[in-house]
Amino acid sequence: MDERDILTIMTNKPYRRNVGMVVFNSLGKVIVGERIQFPGSWQFPQGGIDEDEDYLEAAKRELYEELGIKKAIYVSEFPDWIPYDFPNSLGLNSHLQKFRGQLQRWILFYWDGSLEECDLVHHEQEFLTIRYMEIEDTIQSVIDFKRPVYEKFVPLFKTAIQNYIAENV
Repeated sequence: MDERDILTIMTNKPYRRNVGMVVFNSLGKVIVGERIQFPGSWQFPQGGIDEDEDYLEAAKRELYEELGIKKAIYVSEFPDWIPYDFPNSLGLNSHLQKFRGQLQRWILFYWDGSLEECDLVHHEQEFLTIRYMEIEDTIQSVIDFKRPVYEKFVPLFKTAIQNYIAENV
């Protein structure tokens, strides 16, 4: 099998439907986590959308599963689905190997809790640790292959965060 055949196989795979959650506090800082499989990279929580599940419901479920947050307030969302491909070097688990990459919907939530209130281990642990960060810094902190996705939604969310705080906090 030559490289062309491998590329054809890769591109014939479907994208996995996925949702990403950006959670910010009254100071405008966002929660990011250091992924277990990518130490040193910081990213927003994200997770798969189950069959026949609404993406907003998936976002709320994943937010609880990954961070233990139940009472976040929906603020807005990026208006489009954003795809990204898995790099060939990524060691995917068997569940993800059938996919080319992920097709993501990004949701913005307000939550003014403390990081100590978060629970990273009550479901399958995804993050080693979490912290608050300025949203514009997340573009450089995320693993390289996800950076183009962050470059799309971060500017819009930065403005939405500033507007929400000005009007509500």
